[in-house]
Amino acid sequence: MENNPILSVDTKKKEKLGDLSRSGKVLCQETPQTYDHDYGHLAKGKVVPGGLYDMKRNEGYVSIGTNYETARFLADNIIWWWENYGIHHYPDATHLLIYCDCGGANGYRHHAFKKELQRVARLIGIRIVVVHYPPYCSKWNPIEHRLFSQMHLQASGCIFHSYEQVKNIFQATSTKTGLKVFVRINPKIYQIKLGIKKEQVDSKRILHHKELPQFNYTILP
Repeated sequence: MENNPILSVDTKKKEKLGDLSRSGKVLCQETPQTYDHDYGHLAKGKVVPGGLYDMKRNEGYVSIGTNYETARFLADNIIWWWENYGIHHYPDATHLLIYCDCGGANGYRHHAFKKELQRVARLIGIRIVVVHYPPYCSKWNPIEHRLFSQMHLQASGCIFHSYEQVKNIFQATSTKTGLKVFVRINPKIYQIKLGIKKEQVDSKRILHHKELPQFNYTILP
């Protein structure tokens, strides 16, 4: 019987690193000192959480980026998950099923995302079946209410002083249903506005499904 992984993929809202106030409440022994405004020039850096949620194992895998949310950033997260966890949990997998939002770095219209998924499929050697939620339906993506919402509660009111601290906060996220979260810091610098054209995507390695072909397709290795 086939045992194939089902992942929900997305990025969480970006945060600013530094002595900047955040909404929420947290118990502490003394009042934290922060600026009363969160202007960008007061920040020490960016926190860009890119997540994968394994729907079968109820596990979250989060990469903390430091600059931009890009298609390559998301693709690198999938490769990190596969090489360190996925290949061990699903050694007999024949394909990888991914649920994505309609827009953002993993949008269905972006040629860069398809090109990066082709790179991933080639590296891991199995098919990638992609399902995009239609516009305005991202709230139904499991990663939103099973992982990111719990991470938000865990980090509520916490001041993000360092990347290592953010990693520890996110990694401590858990639920009564047994959610586990694994986190890494990804300091790689990603370029934006690369202008990937349709011709740069290998159309022969993309099979569009009969139902809603613009949202559902398979990437061949």
